[in-house]
Amino acid sequence: MDQSCRLAVSIMDDAVQMAMVHADGRLGAPRGWARARFSTLTDALLTFEREAGQTLRGMACAIAIQGVTHGEAITLARGGWAIAQSGLRSIFQRDVVVINDVAARAWAVLGGRAGTPAALAPGSAPPDLRRFGRWALCFVEKGVGLAIIDVDQRGASRVLECEMGHCLATPAAGDEERIVRAVAARIGRPPSWEQVLTLSWDDPAWQAEDLPRSRPARIEIVQRLLGRYAGEVVMAHGAWGGVLLTGQRAGEATAEQAAAPFNAAFEAKSRFPRLIRAASRWYVPGQDVTLAGLAVALDHHPAVRPA
Repeated sequence: MDQSCRLAVSIMDDAVQMAMVHADGRLGAPRGWARARFSTLTDALLTFEREAGQTLRGMACAIAIQGVTHGEAITLARGGWAIAQSGLRSIFQRDVVVINDVAARAWAVLGGRAGTPAALAPGSAPPDLRRFGRWALCFVEKGVGLAIIDVDQRGASRVLECEMGHCLATPAAGDEERIVRAVAARIGRPPSWEQVLTLSWDDPAWQAEDLPRSRPARIEIVQRLLGRYAGEVVMAHGAWGGVLLTGQRAGEATAEQAAAPFNAAFEAKSRFPRLIRAASRWYVPGQDVTLAGLAVALDHHPAVRPA
């Protein structure tokens, strides 16, 4: 395979970005367009082919989307596009890797392209993702995404995609329970972790009785919920190496006044308390590293890496 012929494609809510990936893993200059310009992904790919002067046939390609990537037909979470694996194969004449955008961020972390993690708990040494272990990457911004980084005993890495953010939120008693009940009353059903952790600070649910009116107090409640969610993630996936938070909303956990309630809720588990307390916690800077992560994935994914 010609390693110089590789393409990274990021499809977000309102934009599409594409960049060639050089043989050494560096990204070429990205090209971007508003998604509204195209009716399908095929239209966008053919526009890149024409404008960049690159032939897509035979090219290795990795695509990041927002949503579940399982199956032959993939529907994007937002925007109405659908992707057919068979259609991509007809364009590239080979298998194409389609992964979740949070999985792409996890590959960027694995490849050292996501900035230096900042410790959120005392004793959290920088994560060594080359050694045997399992870690969770939790993205919290407009939505809640999750990817699991798994390194086997030979040092081989893989990234597992998860949708735990859409599981039902499980708060503790007190303010946490009250805000979850208030959200449930507003939407007419029990809320998911995503619906609670991304709640705006002026959402009508905050007006429920006995909930705080000040923004700092509301932030503390969400930080406790975030800590509880992150602890549940570690237990559910056996990610005893620790959890890496990323995204704008998660970034508030780096503030000194927010890290304490986050850590307290993270460690408040009746089962496996020693393992939970030992699990490290970090914040990864929230810049967009999706294309960089796709470049790393192209070096690791069995569908596209060289034999």
